[in-house]
Amino acid sequence: MADANPPPYRSGLATGIGLFLVAGAILAIVDRVHAHGGGIALFGLWALLALPMAIGTGLVLAAGNATWGTGWVRGLFARLRDDRDLDVAVSAILIAAVVVGAVLALVVAKASVLLVGDVQRKGVGGLLLGVVVVGLVPVLALAALPIFRVARQLTAIVPAIGPIPRVVVLVLGAVVALVAAGYWIVTHRLDYRALDLGIAVAVLLPVIALVLAIVFYGPAASVRERIPLRGTAVLVGLVIATALPVVGLRGKPSEATVDAVYEHSYIGKRLIDVMRKFSDADHDGYSAFFGGPDCNDHDANINPHATDIPDNGIDENCMDGDAHLQKAKALPSGNPPPVTAQPAQPSVSGGQNVIVVFVDTLRYDHLGVSGYKRDGKSLTPKLDELAKQSVVFTHAYSQAPNTPRSVPSFLTSRYPSQIKVDDPKKDYATIDDEAETLFEVLKPAGFTTIGESSHFYFCDHDKYPDTCSDVKNIGGKLMHTNVIQGADLWDNSEAKTIPDSNHDSAGPRIIKKTIAKLDELAASKQKFAMIVHLFEPHSTYMEHPGMPPITEHGDGALMQKYDYEVAFEDTQIGDLLAALDKTGLDKTTTIVLMSDHGEAFGVHPGEAGYFHGMSLYNELLHIPLMFRIPGTKPAMRDDVVELVDMAPTIAALFGVAPGKSWMGRSLTPALAGEALPPLPAFAEMLEANEWKHEAKSMITADAKSHVFNKLSESRVEIYDLSTDADERKNLSDAATAKELKHQLAQWVEGPLANKIAK
Repeated sequence: MADANPPPYRSGLATGIGLFLVAGAILAIVDRVHAHGGGIALFGLWALLALPMAIGTGLVLAAGNATWGTGWVRGLFARLRDDRDLDVAVSAILIAAVVVGAVLALVVAKASVLLVGDVQRKGVGGLLLGVVVVGLVPVLALAALPIFRVARQLTAIVPAIGPIPRVVVLVLGAVVALVAAGYWIVTHRLDYRALDLGIAVAVLLPVIALVLAIVFYGPAASVRERIPLRGTAVLVGLVIATALPVVGLRGKPSEATVDAVYEHSYIGKRLIDVMRKFSDADHDGYSAFFGGPDCNDHDANINPHATDIPDNGIDENCMDGDAHLQKAKALPSGNPPPVTAQPAQPSVSGGQNVIVVFVDTLRYDHLGVSGYKRDGKSLTPKLDELAKQSVVFTHAYSQAPNTPRSVPSFLTSRYPSQIKVDDPKKDYATIDDEAETLFEVLKPAGFTTIGESSHFYFCDHDKYPDTCSDVKNIGGKLMHTNVIQGADLWDNSEAKTIPDSNHDSAGPRIIKKTIAKLDELAASKQKFAMIVHLFEPHSTYMEHPGMPPITEHGDGALMQKYDYEVAFEDTQIGDLLAALDKTGLDKTTTIVLMSDHGEAFGVHPGEAGYFHGMSLYNELLHIPLMFRIPGTKPAMRDDVVELVDMAPTIAALFGVAPGKSWMGRSLTPALAGEALPPLPAFAEMLEANEWKHEAKSMITADAKSHVFNKLSESRVEIYDLSTDADERKNLSDAATAKELKHQLAQWVEGPLANKIAK
């Protein structure tokens, strides 16, 4: 045979490459089955992962063969097995290296926070960090010697297991310990379902290659030796693996391929995102790679974030062709005309006062009023009773999937991208003083404006320097979101830090101080507007006394814990409503019950399928919105309404002129039992430092269709909500898809673009 006795270096090269190519092929097939598609593109991605490892390992084995002869790896293990002193010494060296490496990593981690993370001039901090690391290396190298001597005494105790030397026993033991520790941390200390752990499957590449090496150079060596033309087969495999990425990843893939690779593959999302960063030809932050969001990667002025200039023949924002002024003005499905700052006689009156009960992360479809039950009964009897006394909007939608985007939106009646902030990508940005909040509009009308909360997001060291003094924004700066502007008093006492708040149960203390404030207001007969923020349904879900035990597992346990958090919150709201009845304020006070966004429990694949903030699926947008107004007839309204409509509605209920910059509409006609012009609901997911994805969304005016445009992925998903409430079947290729996409594009290029914050 041509390759029966190849030169030693060629044999080592073929061995390394062959092992990793076979391992990559095995994982590619497994991923192909898991993703239900992906074709050549998916095999191309696995080839990209396997090739560097294959060539690197092949070169190492080739160099070893050329230096020490064929079989040097097996010879090394045989020598370690036969030479106890050498085995002990090598084991001790490995232990010393691990200890020194761990100390270096710990020092660098701590120093990076002090020298880089919390300083103004990052370049200087980075340089200082480099000096510290260079200075530490020789010190730690010297420290390795005594560590080695101690480790040598310890490794002498470790037994060799049959033909397996101590080195292998230690390495395998360390790997098992690390995997166990990592598993415990991920499952017990982190919300692991929100982590993209699929890429971790790539770690199996060297593991499978090692297993193949042990099998085919051990018990199955004779099988390997009977394979003809092994070197030629490896060469052919190398050529195929090199060609797969070129063939499979070029051009614009089909919708089915994108769905399989990007949404369902273990590695697709991460690798495609990385490759897009390296294939951004015009350096505008967007790429056309693998059907990426940039429709012209040779012009930096054309990308999904650009503003489309009407009637210039260019589709600057890559959405739906060139925008047209006439179409934008005549848009039947966009926003209502901008509100005028003129008070109108309300068709229904709100009484004297208003309380907005704001429950974080509350899904409408988990309330008893929506028909939801657990353990055979509604979990929200108090809210169900409130709903019976209220006008309930069964199709109300948030404009953002997380608190930092949604709260400023509904308080200023503007879409997230229209709100001027200090840094649009910051996790908890500071809104500009020029924003017109609900409280700033109500205050001149004689309302005493009050906020009741106990959460880091409402910390404001400028206005309340003695409150939550240890709460800092991500990056180490004092928290100052400025959303409390316009409040005469915002009691945010006992707020916890960001990590502590996720394990806090603030509801009881918030309700207690809120009831005390209501007693005071009732006695003084002050006219007031109040916002009460309750946080319990937000993860991490806490268990409360009096709630049933958690009996489910996995994703089911997540939802069960969430449901019992909602049930616990219901009891707190019941106490608040009882206090209103006791003081007599119920007869003069409008109650608004709402949430800022919903929650996800793994219906959709990947990290964005859990919790919130990372998608715009219906489960995150469909929220409760109900108004209990003294003297107003209760009703269930199926109009599609938006959370930005809340502030204009409250203003209209009390005859107050709306904010000049507000974009929402008053829902008072619906509260009075009159017809409401049908309009869609829109939402935005903006790019953030920790989640570099953008998206726009539209729920049609009949609440039957949902258009979800993932701008960062150049992917549009369309769902029929009337038959597919969980949004599992993408209808983006349906006959009606083009018109639905066009309606969303008109909103982006018309009303949204015309009043966007500069």
